[in-house]
Amino acid sequence: MKGALALLMALWAAPVLAQKLDCRMPVTQQDINQCAYQDYLVADDALNRSYRAAIARARDLEQYVSADVEQSLRAAQRAWIAFRDLACAVEGMPNEGGSMQPMIVSGCLTRLTWARQQDLDLFGGEG
Repeated sequence: MKGALALLMALWAAPVLAQKLDCRMPVTQQDINQCAYQDYLVADDALNRSYRAAIARARDLEQYVSADVEQSLRAAQRAWIAFRDLACAVEGMPNEGGSMQPMIVSGCLTRLTWARQQDLDLFGGEG
């Protein structure tokens, strides 16, 4: 399932060759899908920055607690990614094969990624 989702996302992100994409006023469903995917990439970039800060915080905490905070955070993040990807695949299933499915999945990925980014900021001391 994970490989299939990655393949679908790669196909949805294929560039439009004949025109420059304007996400302020997308025209076609393909444009809307690509803009939704671009929104996800912005959220994912923010998530990665917050994750790096959270890992640094976890390492700092390890000098005060007996738990392996970094390892636990990494395991939690891996589990969260699996949850996010599967939850968003399910959210897109009612539109399977339809032109809106990429937009629905990307919107879900964006929404859940921003929420996780905020959670990591709170842990990492940014929130």
